[in-house]
Amino acid sequence: MIGDHSDSFNFLQRFWPDLHDLGRKAEQAGPHEPDLVAIRLRGLTETMVVKLFGQLGLQYDPAHSHFDRLVLLENADLLDARLLSKFHAIRKVGNNAAHNGKVTPAQAEALLEDAWSLSCWFCRFMRPDIEWLTPARQNANPLSVPSMVETQDVSAERQPTVPGKSSNILKFPEERVRRIREQVSRAMAEVDPRVRQLRTSITLHEAFTESLSSDQAACLDALSTFLSSPTQHVFLLKGYAGTGKTFLAKGITEYLSAQGRAFRLAAPTGRAAKIISEKTGRDARTVHSQIYNFSDLKEYTKGDQEVGSETFKFYAEIAANQDQANTVYIVDEASLLSDVYSESEFFRSGTGYLLHDLISYVGFKHGETDRKIILVGDPAQLPPVGMSVSPALDTEYLHKHLGLDAAEYELKEVLRQKADSGIIRNVMPLRDSLSKGTFGSLSFEFDEDVLRLRADEVLPLYMAARSTGEANIPIVITRSNSEAASYNRAIRDALFPGRDFVAAGDRLIVTANAVVNGSFLANGEFVDVVDAETMVERRSVNLRYRNEETGAVDVIEVSLVFRDIQITVSSPDGAETVLTAKILDDHLHDSGAGLDAAQQRALYVDFLKRHPDLKRGHDRERLSQIIRQDPYFNALRVKFGYAVTCHKAQGGEWGHVFVNCPSGQNPRSAEYFRWLYTAMTRSSGKLYMIDPPEVRLKVAGPDWWSPSEVSTTSTDGQLSAAAQAGGTASIISPQEAFRLGVLARVRDLLGETGIEIDDVAHHQYQEAFYLRRDLDTARANISYNGKFKVTAVAVPPAGAFSEQLGELLRPLVGQSIGSALPVAGTGGSSGLQSPSRPFLAQFHDRLLPLLRERQIHIVGLKEQAWSQRYTFSRGGDAAVVDVFYDGRDRFTKCMPINVGGRQGVPAGTLLPEVLEILTAQVIP
Repeated sequence: MIGDHSDSFNFLQRFWPDLHDLGRKAEQAGPHEPDLVAIRLRGLTETMVVKLFGQLGLQYDPAHSHFDRLVLLENADLLDARLLSKFHAIRKVGNNAAHNGKVTPAQAEALLEDAWSLSCWFCRFMRPDIEWLTPARQNANPLSVPSMVETQDVSAERQPTVPGKSSNILKFPEERVRRIREQVSRAMAEVDPRVRQLRTSITLHEAFTESLSSDQAACLDALSTFLSSPTQHVFLLKGYAGTGKTFLAKGITEYLSAQGRAFRLAAPTGRAAKIISEKTGRDARTVHSQIYNFSDLKEYTKGDQEVGSETFKFYAEIAANQDQANTVYIVDEASLLSDVYSESEFFRSGTGYLLHDLISYVGFKHGETDRKIILVGDPAQLPPVGMSVSPALDTEYLHKHLGLDAAEYELKEVLRQKADSGIIRNVMPLRDSLSKGTFGSLSFEFDEDVLRLRADEVLPLYMAARSTGEANIPIVITRSNSEAASYNRAIRDALFPGRDFVAAGDRLIVTANAVVNGSFLANGEFVDVVDAETMVERRSVNLRYRNEETGAVDVIEVSLVFRDIQITVSSPDGAETVLTAKILDDHLHDSGAGLDAAQQRALYVDFLKRHPDLKRGHDRERLSQIIRQDPYFNALRVKFGYAVTCHKAQGGEWGHVFVNCPSGQNPRSAEYFRWLYTAMTRSSGKLYMIDPPEVRLKVAGPDWWSPSEVSTTSTDGQLSAAAQAGGTASIISPQEAFRLGVLARVRDLLGETGIEIDDVAHHQYQEAFYLRRDLDTARANISYNGKFKVTAVAVPPAGAFSEQLGELLRPLVGQSIGSALPVAGTGGSSGLQSPSRPFLAQFHDRLLPLLRERQIHIVGLKEQAWSQRYTFSRGGDAAVVDVFYDGRDRFTKCMPINVGGRQGVPAGTLLPEVLEILTAQVIP
């Protein structure tokens, strides 16, 4: 086998002795040193690629890696997939060998065969003037079945360039690229057909040089099964921040390259596409630019309209998919993919349903291809606007609405190098709460990575962050458009003092999908201003609306303000395009999310006024052509981009992120936690929390305990008998025992159904439970008799949710729940019975160290319906406090209990200190 030193690479010696030497030494390494075979062949192919660059006239950059050069050749479509797969496979196995990865003798033989066939092609391509005689390798064992690459057509449409590294290739004239490809093909045609296909096979795990966590390894197992399955077409690669989703996506692209399988990288926004492109070293596009044809917009109307109320709409069709029949599509930030109808007054992409259009474009629904799609995303992020879930990451939604059965894996293990990040430490509790559906506790750890700010501190720190000279300027993330507008005004006042209108150097964000000079700009894309006219154009348009009640035609006047600007648009590969456009200047400065209906319609009426020959004409094709090129009708809708809403920021990363925490909302809710999680994970460096929410307990009940009015100690300073009874009783009343027992039984019966108890009302011989699951609510009345035996369960009104509750709670009927329940006994803190439920125990554990700092002891703990009664002591001083919680396991308030009932005695210091701990220190 390999040990035969026949020097199969001898034909390289005359013109390329360095290649011959590497090939000969690799072949001589023998089956006993397969790792050395892989390393030397990697050197051979790397040297070969450098020589190819010289032959093709490509600029050689020593800073580029072997991988970079291969991607340049791939993106420029100069080599076909069969050759590239061999180069990538040898590179990958050689890298693994250099990092102590294991190479088998069989792999080494396959590598030699692939390197030899590449050498056969190389000499014919480099010197077509010579008739080459390259006898077959005597020890080769040619495969009898062509590989996947050998049997497929190679797409002429390749991905563009590596980010920022390949502008020289893009400038190649189309005719020159065609000639090079013909030369490549002729050279390949002269190689023995039996060795043209890829011989080296690697597993998905072998595509990773770095060590993998057990969680990542299990994910790759699931992905390997998916990629090789003839029936699975959709895979959901889910994971929270810091779990390594992008790292796995990069490895998947390297694996596919080494196997010669085509793939596409995409993301819903331009910024997200740029980030995944930078992290994988591969080209990525926005989903819109991948799946829609913006070069041939279509037009449609909705029948006759009143004069002055005309409208017009055009749309981009779903593009014809020219990719190979087994292409793999990898879509990052898939949580942003919406499936609600979306259109503007004049423009629509495809059917208006982005997720449906993506699936239609891929084209595997009817089994005509072996294409696959991997949707990568974070299920804890905000869902698309108008949706309660992220449909692209929800298997039930995909099955119900698109008829797709998706495989999935969710990464949960945070990588060690990420776990030390202050940002990750702060978002992990939010993630856990979203996973468990409990939102009782909300706190932050502030350090050098995560800082607490007041609103008046934002501007100086923002300007300081800008002065660092980093290309990635800071961002402020807000809840509402009005908040974003306020911050934008303040920041611009500092950046451009005394200049209210847009200026060169401004950062803008696009607020509606648009096509400018043939370039598609997506909603949420950032652009930079190169130049801006100081003068604006103002137009006044009268609109007519028929009053539905009176039938009369009302007239309103709408003002439109236009300004000419030049902007630069950055593509995911780092290239910048300068575009000239008109913007709607009044929209730039207002606080609204978009144009209102009157402004949108006024744009069309204004167009007709400027083209009277087209008004109410019959030449719709000519109207369509002119209106698509009209700079006023297509005026760009933009806002200043220094502060944006959280939805607009999704998919992006910034080195400095200022999060304006929402106020006036319930912070202990899934919506708030999800918003915070999404906003905080936009930071890749420093995170600034502006007025972060503080969830604290409130003191309830009359202020009987003020030092001037009441004492919790007896006159002799000893712990009163009443105080002891308040916290240390060994039994509770039958009534309270029944209520606690019913509550516990109901919780057990509801189990993992997702049904939550919002509240419980106590009536005579009846417990009324208020229950909820998602948008469904119901009340369950549990009746009992004087012997504390449940006699009936009623769940009005009728409905599917009520019927399910009735079935779940029916086992309660006939049960006696009237016996007294034992609770925590007396003694020091260490001797207390632990709280019975996890969230109670967690609160208890957070409370203990704070008490210990002040030498305060818990001498009694009594579980009651919806509260915990704590008895505290220090020396001879005692205090009893009830800590209340609700049906969602959230602590709400605390109330001191006047167990002694004595008035006019000076109070001790214990109760005020306990209340200070409960309301200002412990996180509920």
